[in-house]
This record gives sequence, structure tokens and C-alpha cells, in this order.
Amino acid sequence: MAAKLSKPQRAVMNWLKNGWKAYSAGGNRVEVNGHRVCTTETMESLERAGLVARLGVAAWEATEEGKQWREVAPATQDGSPV
Repeated sequence: MAAKLSKPQRAVMNWLKNGWKAYSAGGNRVEVNGHRVCTTETMESLERAGLVARLGVAAWEATEEGKQWREVAPATQDGSPV
């Protein structure tokens, strides 16, 4: 994915790319393995980007593209890796 992900998007993708599923038990709170990771709006954004797919009404899993997602290592101002 070319666009950078936000901190909540990165947090949920770090779980989902490893086979976990995200669930919304009520409201807009989304949890993975009992940890609050983001909101339903974040999941909808990831869904539009093609990184997650909805399972039923209130659950998501990583798509094949999402499973391949890797966090980009931070770089210094001159562009070299940290």
C-alpha cells in the first residue's frame, strides 16, 4: 500500500496480518484479543484500502494484501534508515 497508515491503523494491522480477527462488541470500539486497538471508522478505512475484509456484521480479518502489509522502517531526514 502506497499511503502511510495512521498509528491506530498500524496497530490493528500488526495483529491482523498475523491471523488475528478484530471484533466490535458494541459502539465503535474495536478489539483484538481483548485489547482495544481502534474504532469501526478505522476498520472501514482499512476495508476501503483493501487491507481488511468484513466478516458478518462486526468482525474483520486481513485480506491477502493485508497479510502482506509490512510497517515501513522510520528514516532519517536524509532518507537513510535509522
